[in-house]
Amino acid sequence: MFHRMSRLAGGLVALAMGLGLNVAAAQESRLDTIVKRDKVIVAVSSTARPNGFIDENGRHTGFEVEFARLMAKALVGDPDKIELMTTTVDGRFPAVLSGKADFGISTATIYPDRAVRLAFTRPYIDSSTLVVVPKGSQIKTLADLDNENVVLGSTNSAAMVDRAKKYAPKAKAIFFDTDSAAALALKSGRSTAWQADSAAANFFVGHNGDEFVVLDGSLGTINNNAIFMKPGDFPLWLALDTIVREYVNGSRYGEYAALYKTWFGKEPPPQRPFNQN
Repeated sequence: MFHRMSRLAGGLVALAMGLGLNVAAAQESRLDTIVKRDKVIVAVSSTARPNGFIDENGRHTGFEVEFARLMAKALVGDPDKIELMTTTVDGRFPAVLSGKADFGISTATIYPDRAVRLAFTRPYIDSSTLVVVPKGSQIKTLADLDNENVVLGSTNSAAMVDRAKKYAPKAKAIFFDTDSAAALALKSGRSTAWQADSAAANFFVGHNGDEFVVLDGSLGTINNNAIFMKPGDFPLWLALDTIVREYVNGSRYGEYAALYKTWFGKEPPPQRPFNQN
């Protein structure tokens, strides 16, 4: 009897130790992995000016790419300790859900259905959806989009697909993996209008102002773009959210403001909507 009890007790101890190890492993945050690795892996775009693209010198840059470097600076102390994982619009969320990337910064708007499967930080920038058309186009207003003669191009994200159905059900909608491809379709005449994130649309017209214009108004409301990550890792989420807050509203606002002005040619929203002094 004593030996049976000893074996049972030993088994319970081993089981408890095993469970303890499993709990410890389950509780280890990706934040710990990042710190030990001394590098962050971030899902970004390389075909969405001005957020993420390859410039004429072959350097991967853009507002979001440079913001990712600021995140690396805050997390591991060096903006260059970063691996930029290029993804398509469809591939950005799987990159973090599969664990290939630590988090993503890729023009991701916060929507309730996305929040069910992804964790978002607070937004790092506001955005809206604008429509670009050639100068002299018969499309003068957003209402003109809902016409059988209109070919409306955009990326193939679910939000863009839904927006095309909602605001221009009569138009022919064509979709692309990247904003660059959608913009090229407009320039080549394959499409007659292009719906895009406000940053991409304004940047495109700013560099092609003699040929294209942005229609007045936006499709839908003002949106929030945020960093996204695999849910269930509170320490990592808290660190990312806190860092974003410090850049957008806090102690690092000066760096954020300089970055914003570099890419958009204007000052960002004020650090706070009121003066606390």
